[in-house]
Amino acid sequence: MKNDTKIIFVGNYKGGVGKTTTVLNFAEYFEKMNHKTLVLDLDPQSSLSEILVKNNGGILKDLEDEKTLNYVFDLNICKIQKYNSVCLEFDKDIVQHYEKGNFDFIASSLFYREDIGLDRLVLKMQDNVEYLSILKIFLDSILRDGKYDYVLIDCPPSNNLITQSAFLNSDYYIIPTVLDGISSNGVAHYINTVRNTYNKYCIDSEDAMLVRHYFGAKPRLIGIFCTFIRGQVNYESELGDLKRVLQQNCKEEELYLFKEQINNYIDISRSNEIGEASKARKDYQELSENVIKRIGDMEQC
Repeated sequence: MKNDTKIIFVGNYKGGVGKTTTVLNFAEYFEKMNHKTLVLDLDPQSSLSEILVKNNGGILKDLEDEKTLNYVFDLNICKIQKYNSVCLEFDKDIVQHYEKGNFDFIASSLFYREDIGLDRLVLKMQDNVEYLSILKIFLDSILRDGKYDYVLIDCPPSNNLITQSAFLNSDYYIIPTVLDGISSNGVAHYINTVRNTYNKYCIDSEDAMLVRHYFGAKPRLIGIFCTFIRGQVNYESELGDLKRVLQQNCKEEELYLFKEQINNYIDISRSNEIGEASKARKDYQELSENVIKRIGDMEQC
């Protein structure tokens, strides 16, 4: 049971589009709007975790294994394979508070147990609901007390069972993208992959009725927004291409392109390195405000 917490994943199969920067900025600005927020890092590279742990005064390499999502997946995989009757519970201190942004987070680590990242753990998982449920069962235990308004998930640019479990367990998703022809096709492919993943387990499988009841409705696309915009460049043609590709290839989805764009400002990059939302530029602040408004509008439909 998710209570009233809204779970949102930020994703795109193209790397370098600002997913990690987006999650960091959303989390801080959501908190500034009085929305209690929890961040999960599902990217095996653990870039977001490294930023947050470092700017919290620690070192990711020294983070205790028990305080990582790797530990959660590792123990659950072992439980499913060998000890299915065992009941697993995890200490609440797996959730860390990030002082600079005033939000909470759960880290992943590429240094877990002699460098066993999430990308290696996922290879032990099998394509069935038990493994896809690991994230849901864990998150349900964290969200049971109704403390959080939002959970933000930083998804990796890959399609594996951990990523798919985020798809199935989320209420919404949002896609950052750069503006070029290849990226436009990639956004359309990503949207269709999210839909096809849901359909595979919740519509077309033998046990679809049970799985759909368990995971709930298909995640809804909040919208798409453009990043790394350069002020001196005219993107009218690229924007037209993006809209055309989406309309042609994603006819079953409700498509929304945010008018707010993230400019390629050095301040945003430097702020990200020190684990802060950009203060000198309002790009992410304005986008965050409109994401919350957009979700509110979607809730009314």
